[in-house]
Amino acid sequence: MDKKLAAAIQRDNELEDAGMHGDDRKTCWSHQSWAEDCADQPFHTRPSVSHYPRPA
Repeated sequence: MDKKLAAAIQRDNELEDAGMHGDDRKTCWSHQSWAEDCADQPFHTRPSVSHYPRPA
């Protein structure tokens, strides 16, 4: 993972913990990638009970 992506994931995590809605993330915590790169993945388009949110 490149340093810019890692920093962006950390920033999104902190912003989400502070109250930002998860839909406003620029990164995907699940796939550890840029959100736009995985928006069409089944996890996002057809979530199931086997997928759990990020631990607190």
